[in-house]
This record gives sequence, C-alpha cells and structure tokens, in this order.
Amino acid sequence: MTMIDRAGVTAGIKRKYGVSIRPQWLGKCVEHVEAELANASNASDAHNLHLEVQTRLVIEQLLNSDIGESCIPALTVGNNNQVNQLPGTPYTFLQVQEIMDVGISKHAMWEAVREKEDFEQRGIRPSYLPALDEDGDDSSGVFTANTQANTQGSAAHAPNDDVDANGDRKPKIPHGMLKLVLTDGRTRISALELTPIPQLNVGLPIGTKVLVKGGQFMQPTGLLSLDADGIQLLGGAPAQYEQFTLRTRLESSLRRGQ
Repeated sequence: MTMIDRAGVTAGIKRKYGVSIRPQWLGKCVEHVEAELANASNASDAHNLHLEVQTRLVIEQLLNSDIGESCIPALTVGNNNQVNQLPGTPYTFLQVQEIMDVGISKHAMWEAVREKEDFEQRGIRPSYLPALDEDGDDSSGVFTANTQANTQGSAAHAPNDDVDANGDRKPKIPHGMLKLVLTDGRTRISALELTPIPQLNVGLPIGTKVLVKGGQFMQPTGLLSLDADGIQLLGGAPAQYEQFTLRTRLESSLRRGQ
C-alpha cells in the first residue's frame, strides 16, 4: 500500500502556496488518498509514488476543501480591526467566500443569468433575438450580413464560441466591476477589481481558491485593490457550497431588497 509522505507533502504545499496545512485535516486527507490508491485498478503501479505526485493528489483535495478546515489562518488584524497588509510571503492562499458584480445591478445580472441558463439548458432563445421558424431559420425573414456569412463562408471559418449554430450571439453574463470577499478561514477581507481580471468572473463557485500576490489596502475602507497581476485563480469547488450558485445568491439578495 502506498504511504503518503506527510512531512514532505506539507513542505511541498508550503513552498508552492505559502500556506500551512492543519495536521488533523491532512491526516484524514491522507487516509482518503491512500484508500483511493489501494482501490485503484492499477494499484500495483501506485506504490512508491514520487513526492511530487503525492503532493498533487493532496492539493486536489485541498482545493475542494473548506479553507477553515484544512489550513492554518495567516491574516492578521491591525489596531483598526482591519487587515492592513498581507503576510510577508510572496503570496497568500485564500478562499473566495463571496463574489458579486457591483458595476451591474443585481436585477440586470439576474436577467442575464436566467436567459443564459434558459438558452443552455432548455434551448430558449433570449428575448432580444427573433424566434426561429420550424426549419430553424430566423423567423424575421431579414437576410442580414450575418446570415450571408453563415451560408457562404461557414466552412471556411473556425467555430466561434460566441455565436450559436444560427450565427446569433449567445447570451453572456456581463462583467462590470467585481467585489470579492476572501478568507483564510478565520478572517475576511474585501477586495475590489479595479481593472478587468480575465480569469475572474461573477459565476465562480463559492469556495474557489486563489493566490493573492499583490494589491494595496485602500483606507479608510480597508478594501484590497486587485489587478490581473495581483491574483491567480487556482480553482476548487467544495461540496458544502455547491448550492450557492450565482442565480440562488442573486435571488436571495433580491428577496432581501439588497
């Protein structure tokens, strides 16, 4: 049976992400990983795994855990009861606890999410597009440049993820200015996207892990300013947060009148 090198894995994660793992969580994680390896069909090849592979297996579990259960907190609060600076390490391992777009109204965002889900799950076309007739053609009867491009040159162009099979623009979630609440499992900080960060979007699963590499705390609000160079998306989607989809969070907020 493969035995995970707990000390080596802990040190590897510390070097990679700058975070210290709780020994209790690591113990349960290692038991799970070792059991999975023992049950694998290629178990005979799973013995003596390289430390790098062992670390990668534990990181997979780490990203899908709740940070409060798996990691030792690293943020410190100043005399003003706010976090005024990040730890001195090159980056800080944090979890997205909340994310919302403050540059777009919640109702407008909810409408966009509903139309996108209707289009993807049930094939319902957005209200801003004309209905299709029984043959799947645009019922407006208007021969547009877009239609011409589809009929004459579709074979010569690579597929475009932004349009559907009829050449119409797919519904998309708008991107204004994101505000995030990040946590180390004990302390929360709010961060604001000052310039668009391509890897972030309002639909990220709650519990997603990130590395914060920079940014400044703005006074007196205590908001951390973020740009594309100051944050790295790691991923993860803890099961205990899966019910908190963007749509459910928006609907809850709208019901409360926020």
